[in-house]
Amino acid sequence: MTALALGAAVFIGAAAPAPALEEPDFEGRECLSAPYDNPRSDGQRQIRALAMWLTSALQAFPGIVELLRGDGPDLCLAEELFGIQGYYEPEAHRIVIRSGIGVPLRRAVAIHELRHLQQSRIGICPDPGLSMDATARLVLAMEADASAVSLAIAWQLRAAGDASVWEALAAWPSHEAMAEVFRAEAEASGDIGLATARAFTAWYATESLRETYYVAACSAYLDRQDRTHALPRYGSIDDAFLDRLCRLPGGPRYPCAEPADAAAGRR
Repeated sequence: MTALALGAAVFIGAAAPAPALEEPDFEGRECLSAPYDNPRSDGQRQIRALAMWLTSALQAFPGIVELLRGDGPDLCLAEELFGIQGYYEPEAHRIVIRSGIGVPLRRAVAIHELRHLQQSRIGICPDPGLSMDATARLVLAMEADASAVSLAIAWQLRAAGDASVWEALAAWPSHEAMAEVFRAEAEASGDIGLATARAFTAWYATESLRETYYVAACSAYLDRQDRTHALPRYGSIDDAFLDRLCRLPGGPRYPCAEPADAAAGRR
């Protein structure tokens, strides 16, 4: 079963590479299970260091930190992920991050994937009964939210004295424009929720991202139909799903809005 079909479009990519429709290819994957103790290799020690940083640095975001406790996901590093930097696989309950990226970007990817896990926990995921366009609309909104909220967390870490995650995202080609929109609003108004909303909208304005995820969501939908021989479904979603999706890690809603043609996946 594919990660995308299970309800998480969970990829950060440079220059908007195509998200994987099956579990991404990998080499040399090492994982560590919660509570991320007793590492036995260098890779596992890196994973433990990441987990320790997340639980320490994100204390201001208890809803995120809580995801790492108890039945937290396996955290994994892989030598090669083709076209992506990380993904969350709901069925296996694991987050996989490419090991070759720098530590600040690794932390940024982990935050992004944890947001996808949080989305899954509150029931935001494509349902098999949805139409293809509704599935694509939901996938795009999930990705816009994960990207925008990751920037919000990175900005607040920056304000607390650690600018490394923010700088990694701001320099990353797929997030550069969103980061600039977020920064401009945050500096002008001081309103993190409004800045997050601006970044959410800016995600859709990044045509290469929007096109890539739309095509990937539709392809995964059609692949699932081929595998299961399911009849076409015509279920829809209404705007109320944004009330559950668009919430800052602390709980308050941020005023996200999709473009009018979000369901079509085109500008």
